Amino acid sequence: MTKENIIIAALRLFLMRGYKSVSLIDVAHEVGITKGGIYHYFSSKDDLLHTAIQFLLELFERNFKELLKQKTLAEILHLLLVENSFEAYSKELLGVDNTCSLDHVHFAIEIMRLYPDIQERIQQNNVLICESLAARIQEAVDKGELKPSIDSYALSLAILAMLNGQKSLGMRFQTVEMRKRMLDNVWRLISN
Repeated sequence: MTKENIIIAALRLFLMRGYKSVSLIDVAHEVGITKGGIYHYFSSKDDLLHTAIQFLLELFERNFKELLKQKTLAEILHLLLVENSFEAYSKELLGVDNTCSLDHVHFAIEIMRLYPDIQERIQQNNVLICESLAARIQEAVDKGELKPSIDSYALSLAILAMLNGQKSLGMRFQTVEMRKRMLDNVWRLISN
């Protein structure tokens, strides 16, 4: 059993059931060790949470940087908005199938209320992602692919808000068809 296995199991449970609803015993059962085995790596549930959040955000940042290497902004937006690449990445990382619902948004809200230091780290992650996406949007503006009047940072923020906000609207609004319609409309608004 490795520390990373415990972190991944904890994240899986936290995202599926909520932080408050998961105990260290639950995590221990998930990975097949004793509660004492977890204490070998983590001093408390809070310590495990802090380590797990840092681990997850670092992976998301790396994954997002790879996503931004796509050839065109249209490909990037398709991956983000239609294919829901962050959700797919999370499910693969955490070893859950597509029928499982991982609620990043509500989990983040829950823990940000409890831990201001985690809130700061999540906000740093959001700023990094927003700035990186804004830079790619600005490249597309500079190449003439998008309207010259586009505010790249504001558009980046709107795209991230769509990604996060769609979760709270319910399953009816999260279908591939609806996500394609969203992207088609965004693209018509911003492209030349």
